[in-house]
Amino acid sequence: MNTHDRTSTPFALHMNAIRAALLAFVSLLAPAGLAAQSAVAITNVDVVDVRTGSLLEDHTVLVVGGRIRSVEPTAGAAVLDGTTVIDGTDRYLMPGLWDMHAHLRHPMAPIVLMPQLIAHGVTGVREMASGCDGPPDQQPEGSVCLPEMLEWRAQIERGELLGPRLLALSSFPLNPPWDFEVTEEMARGLVGMLDEQGADLLKVYYRMSPETFGWIADEAEHRGLDVAGHLPMRMTTAEAAAAGLRSVEHARDLLFDCFPGAAEWRRTAMSQNPPTDVMRAMVEDHDPVMCEATYRTLVDHDTWYVPTHVTRRMDAYADDPDFRNDPRRKYIPAEVWEEWQEDADKMVALDSTPEGRRTMRGFYEMGLEITGRAHEAGVMILLGTDGGDTYVFPGSGVHDELAELVKAGLTPAEALAAATIRPAEFLGLDDEFGTVEPGRHADLVLLGANPLDGIAHTRDVEAVIFRGEVYDRGELDAMLEGVTAGIATMDGDGD
Repeated sequence: MNTHDRTSTPFALHMNAIRAALLAFVSLLAPAGLAAQSAVAITNVDVVDVRTGSLLEDHTVLVVGGRIRSVEPTAGAAVLDGTTVIDGTDRYLMPGLWDMHAHLRHPMAPIVLMPQLIAHGVTGVREMASGCDGPPDQQPEGSVCLPEMLEWRAQIERGELLGPRLLALSSFPLNPPWDFEVTEEMARGLVGMLDEQGADLLKVYYRMSPETFGWIADEAEHRGLDVAGHLPMRMTTAEAAAAGLRSVEHARDLLFDCFPGAAEWRRTAMSQNPPTDVMRAMVEDHDPVMCEATYRTLVDHDTWYVPTHVTRRMDAYADDPDFRNDPRRKYIPAEVWEEWQEDADKMVALDSTPEGRRTMRGFYEMGLEITGRAHEAGVMILLGTDGGDTYVFPGSGVHDELAELVKAGLTPAEALAAATIRPAEFLGLDDEFGTVEPGRHADLVLLGANPLDGIAHTRDVEAVIFRGEVYDRGELDAMLEGVTAGIATMDGDGD
C-alpha cells in the first residue's frame, strides 16, 4: 500500500479528521486495561491441543487478568461468583492465530487492517518491513516506519488500540544497489543503528552480496537479532542458512535452487522475479534431489520456512475473473484495490499466452509440492501471508494460507501448529503464547466446528478472546462494519 506526501494539504487535514473520528470508534472496541482483569470461564468446551493435534473434550478454561488460570475437565471445575460464563457446548477453543509475514504499512492500518485481523482470530503478527521500503528519513511524510510501529505496539499492549500483538518488528528491507560497495564497518554500523532504533529482526533482500550478508548476520547474532527475508540472489538457500538466515520467506526462493540452471540463474539475475522461460525451466527441469540437499541444510542450521503460498496463487490466477472478483474487495480501500488490479494485470502481461499462464500455475503448484516435501524432511514451517500484497486479504488471508498448507500436504493439525505453537517457539515465546494452557496469555478463538476435522472450520469464528477480553460474533461483525464504513469515508462514498 502506497503512501503520499500530502500531510500538509487540505486532503491531509480532511484525512486526519477522518482518522481521528474512526479511531474514536475503534477505541470503543479496544480492551480497557482494567476490564481485562475480570474473570471469564468457557465451560463445556473442546480444547484444541496444538502440540499433539488432539482434543481435550468437555473442559472448562478459566481466564483471569488476561491470562489462562486453569484448564480442567468441566465435571471438576469450580466457577467463582462474578465470573462471566460462556457456554462452549459443541464448540472448540484454540489459540489465537499468528501471521509470521505481514505488512501493516498503511497509515490507516489501525482502522482498516488491524480490526480485520482481530475479527478473523489473528491475534499476533511478525511485521516484515515495518512499513518502509527504505530508510525512514528517505520516506514521504506520513509514511509508517519503525517508530510508528513501535508506538502502535505500545498502544496495543496498553489496551488503547485494537489490534494484534506486534510480536516482532523488522527493519526496512536491506537492499543496497548492485553497484554500491558496502564495507564491513558500514554493515555492522547499520545493524547497530537498527538495534538501537528497536528493530527485532533485520530484513535482508535480493541485491545484498554474500560478503555483506555475512557481516550483517554476524553482527546481528552478537546483538541477539534475527536475520530473515528474501534470499540474496548471489547466495543459495543453503549458503544463506549456513551464514545465519533465521527464516527464508516465500516458496519461490526454494524453487530457485532446485533445477540444473540454478547456479547460472543466480550468477546473472538482476531481479528476484524470473522471466517465464526461466520459471518454466524451474518447473519442467525441477530436480527433487537438489531440493533435498537444501532441506537438510535448513534443518541442520535451524532455519525455518515461511512459504506465503497465497502470493503465488495470485500470480497463477491473475487472469481468472472469478479469482479477481473476490467479494472481500469491500474490505480494501479503492486506491489499494486499483493497485491490486494493476499488479494483477502486469502479472498477466508478463506472458499472456496459454503456455505462459500454465507456467505461472505450474510454478505455484510446484511451490506447494516443495512445501510438503520440506515438511516431510523436518523443515520447520511457519504460516505467513505476505499480508498487504496483492490479493492477500487482511485477516481472512490467514485462513486462505491455512488451506494452502493443507493443500501442500500438512494435516489440519500441522497447519494449525504452523500458525500457533510453532511461531511462539520460533520467537522464544512458547511459555507465554501459542497454546491453551495455564499461564499463557488469553488470546483465544472460539469456533463452531472442529478445525482438526477440516481446516475450513477455522473460519467459523464465534468469538475471539484477546488479552482476556471477549468479543462475541456481534462485536466482531461490528469491527468489520467499522472497516467498511471507514473505507467508504476514505473513498468519498460516506455521508
